[in-house]
Amino acid sequence: MLEVGPLFSVDNSDPGPESRHFLGMSFLDLTPTWTERPLTDPAVAADVVDLMISLGDRHRGTFSVVLCDPDDHYRATVMVDLPSEFEQLSRPHDTGQLCSDTLRPLIPAVQTAPGTGVILALGRPGPLRSPESDREWADAGTAICQAAGLRLLGFYVAARDGVYQPLVDQSLVDQPTAA
Repeated sequence: MLEVGPLFSVDNSDPGPESRHFLGMSFLDLTPTWTERPLTDPAVAADVVDLMISLGDRHRGTFSVVLCDPDDHYRATVMVDLPSEFEQLSRPHDTGQLCSDTLRPLIPAVQTAPGTGVILALGRPGPLRSPESDREWADAGTAICQAAGLRLLGFYVAARDGVYQPLVDQSLVDQPTAA
């Protein structure tokens, strides 16, 4: 058996070609006062995603919206189970449609509280990284939030082996949000 040293969190906050990944991070790293910390810190946000999306949720396939107050503190999580066949969706428009169908009923409720920030999180089975599929989800979620005028704080993927933040198409991030 290959022995590996301790895993530490890695934050690739440089906007280069690599995504942020959080190895060795878990909800166990959260302090008792974590709800008082803004979820704009990617390491804290990843730990919160890890806490909110259980291994069972990841195995089933879920899409979660973490709701934050105007100061970016955690307030609630809404979780939606995805259809069992979501892993087989191969065309980007299928991913976008599924993401849209999942978020559509939640958007009006979020819009009633001005300044609410959201973190989107895909809980899925499989390896930690599925770059093409994860990016399609991240791009779709970002575009939907932009179109709805929602303040997106981040998009994360939670798989069996951890949580990471896939890259998002920068042209989507640079768009002004709808009023």
